[in-house]
Amino acid sequence: MHGGQSDRHQVIRELFELFVTVQQMGQVFANTSHGAAHNNARELNELLHQVRLKIEEIHAELPAIGRFGDVDETAIVARLTTRFEARGAGR
Repeated sequence: MHGGQSDRHQVIRELFELFVTVQQMGQVFANTSHGAAHNNARELNELLHQVRLKIEEIHAELPAIGRFGDVDETAIVARLTTRFEARGAGR
């Protein structure tokens, strides 16, 4: 897949949003699991968290692109991260 910078930015944004949703589902799974299943759910959530951190790292390393100059991508990532962490804190 050969795309421009804007394609890479869009893909990484979509991956991040997808993993926020997947992590939310993992939290629900962990909250409804008991015993060995709960331990497996916790392990899964730890792995998902590592993937999300890697996505954030990749996003931070992407060069800024001119046509999205008016969009604060850091705010987009912070908004999504904050939304997830706020939901997780209430559990």
